[in-house]
Amino acid sequence: MSADDAAHQPQPSRSNARDRSPSSRLRSRHNARLHGLTAALPDSEAEAAAMQGFADRWADELRPEVEAEGALIRASAAAFARLERCRVAEDAALEEASRDAVRRWARRKQHAARRKAQDLRADPVNVAADLQSCSFGCEWLQRHWSRLDARLAQGLGWHPRDQDLAMTLRGYSPDPPGLDGDPAARAFYHLMLAACGLPTLGRTVDRLPTDPVAARSALRGLIAREFDRLEALRERLWQEQDGPEGEAAARTGRVDTSKEGQLRQRYRREAFSEMVRGLDQVMRIRVERSKDDDRQWRRAHSPRRRAEPQPTPPPPARGPEPPASAPEPPASPAAADHRNEPPRTAPDSPSDRRKPNDNHALRNDPPAPTPAAPERTGPNPGPSRAPSESPRTVAGVAGVRAAAPGGDRLPTGGTLRSTPATPIGSLPGNTA
Repeated sequence: MSADDAAHQPQPSRSNARDRSPSSRLRSRHNARLHGLTAALPDSEAEAAAMQGFADRWADELRPEVEAEGALIRASAAAFARLERCRVAEDAALEEASRDAVRRWARRKQHAARRKAQDLRADPVNVAADLQSCSFGCEWLQRHWSRLDARLAQGLGWHPRDQDLAMTLRGYSPDPPGLDGDPAARAFYHLMLAACGLPTLGRTVDRLPTDPVAARSALRGLIAREFDRLEALRERLWQEQDGPEGEAAARTGRVDTSKEGQLRQRYRREAFSEMVRGLDQVMRIRVERSKDDDRQWRRAHSPRRRAEPQPTPPPPARGPEPPASAPEPPASPAAADHRNEPPRTAPDSPSDRRKPNDNHALRNDPPAPTPAAPERTGPNPGPSRAPSESPRTVAGVAGVRAAAPGGDRLPTGGTLRSTPATPIGSLPGNTA
């Protein structure tokens, strides 16, 4: 690869790499100053007093007997104080996170109610019903009724825009109702015009005041009753619907998955592990000391065996000794293996003590042995051999006959035939 190609090679990205400069390492060493969760020393006089109180109470409860136990108990108490510090910090952080989650949830619900109220003039009947289906919609309606009532409390009438809003808040169309319209809509419209000092233009309703002061008073009473109705409805909707949803949002906010939350959990686990290790070491020391004390007590209270001289018992009387067994006869020379005989089968080896049931193992049956020829060392008597037999065999037979006393002579010029050999004990002249 040339130098130009090497220069154009993509270099590894170092934007996500950790800074390893001395200044960065020094800054990392001072992370405990930001939160104090890993500091071994107390960060305030109150925490120092709490740490000393933990150590004193633990020492009174555990009652250390040696200096090592006291040191371990004090170290465990310090770790417990750090654990409490982490717990308090984590609870405060989670409580704040829970409140933030509830505030975000409430803002979302309020924004949804305001967004729905934008269509109130176009469809007052349905939109007013939708607003009254949640506590935040009821709150939006109460807030606007309070603003309209504040103008009447000052002796002022409503602007045309406020008049249209008041009609739509009641679920009516902002247009003037007809002579045969809903009596409730006609009465509300009459009071609204009279409170503002406007002529009713033939829309007068019987038994309703026409004086502006009396009309404003009657209109304020109507607004108060509407406000109370919405308040009761809002409370019921909060208990049945929006309250449980807000509690769920608060519980969700207590689940901290941020990097800071993970660090707080790690610091808390480390403090807890250090406390448990210290107490475990105290228990181990006590167990070993208890074992040593038990061994010493057993050694001190065990009965000592005294070596007392015991009388030697007399030897038992011996009876007549059995006669010596006769020596085994010498092995017969015929039992010795011959070079022409088949090898004898070796005796079965003793059973293996590591496999006591080896003789009971399942094995395949050996093939049937082939019958062997009779074990003889002399010539095999058999039928007469053909003339083609070797001269050595014929000469052997002739020698046997010549050696026998009174043996027959071979006829001259006759045919050479083999005769069966006569046993030595039955030869003529060999009488018992």
